[in-house]
Formats: sequence, C-alpha cells, structure tokens
Amino acid sequence: MAYNRSHARTLCNKTEFQFFESSLKGSIEKLPQARVQAGIKRARTLRDKYRDLHKRQRLSTRDRTGTKKGIKAGTNERTEQKAKLFAEVLERFEARLKALKQEARKTTAGSARTNKASKQAPAKKTSAKKTAKKKTAKKKVAKKKVAKKKVAKKALSTKAPSSASEFVSDQASAASQRKRQQDTRAKAVMGHTRAATQRRQAKRDGGKKR
Repeated sequence: MAYNRSHARTLCNKTEFQFFESSLKGSIEKLPQARVQAGIKRARTLRDKYRDLHKRQRLSTRDRTGTKKGIKAGTNERTEQKAKLFAEVLERFEARLKALKQEARKTTAGSARTNKASKQAPAKKTSAKKTAKKKTAKKKVAKKKVAKKKVAKKALSTKAPSSASEFVSDQASAASQRKRQQDTRAKAVMGHTRAATQRRQAKRDGGKKR
C-alpha cells in the first residue's frame, strides 16, 4: 500500500507530515544530495522506531490477552501503519540518492571526455600545422625546380652558336674536309686535262694550215 497525504495527515504529527511531504514527487527532486542523505538517515530512524514500538505493543498485548499473536488494537495498528509509511519514505529517498549519483557519474564522465578532447585538440592542431608547413615547403621546392628548368631551357634556346662546326662531330668534320680536298684535286686534274686537250687541238689546227 502506498500512503498518500491524506493517510499521512491522519497518522503523523506536524513535523513528521512535513518530512513525509518532502519525500514526494515534485519536492524530493529539489533537494540537494546532502539533504537527501539526511532524509535517508531520518526515515530509517523513524521506520525502526515505529517497528520496535509496534513489536513491543504486540508483546504487551499478547501478555495481557494471553493470545499467541496478540490482538491488533487501534494503537498497535496505527503504529504498524506509521512504520510502513516511513519505510516507503526511506525507499523514495534511497532511490533519489541513487539517481543523483548516476547523474554525477555521467557529468564527471562528460567532463573527463571534454577535458581529454581539449587536451588532444592542441596536439591535432599542431600536427595539422606541421603537415601544412611540410606541404608548403614541398610546393616551394617543386616551384624552384620548375623555375630552374625553365631558365635552363631558355638559356639553351637563346644561345647563338659561334660557328656551324659546333653542331658537327669530329668524324663528320674530318670527312667533310677530305671531300673538299678530293674535289679540289679533281678540279685541278680536270683543268690540266682540258688544257692538254686544247693544246693538242691547236697543234692539229696549225698543221692543217701549212
């Protein structure tokens, strides 16, 4: 049986009723953990108090009536109900303390994750900066290489050769010289042959005239 305000008002005194109300939904959530822990202690004390009182009352009634269990008189029944009422109050306070501890663990875990992430973030940023610097350095080196190649190509294309022989190998040059010499000798021989022919022709022409 769950005891409500109406039951508690008929069973408890003013102080006990206020304490009962503080354990109800809507009120217990507003209490800090220290008050909840104090409520557990007080509820356990009141529960044990009325349990012990009810036990003594039953023993007294059994001795007085001679029955084994004793007769449930009005006072005995009221005390028993109060013991059960504060047992329910104790359960609510204990459940609330458990919930508060779970919330605290979640908050602590969340803070730990946040702290860990914040510590790792600078390291990641530093690593990212280093990577970016390396990439920038590589790009600069690559640009310098490309620039050097362009300059070298331009220098080769604009340099004028001093003579045609710069582009001719030694063997080709020697062959060309031999050819020129052969051509010169051939021309000289042909000249001599032509002159001799002309002289012979002139002699023949002179003999005929005589």
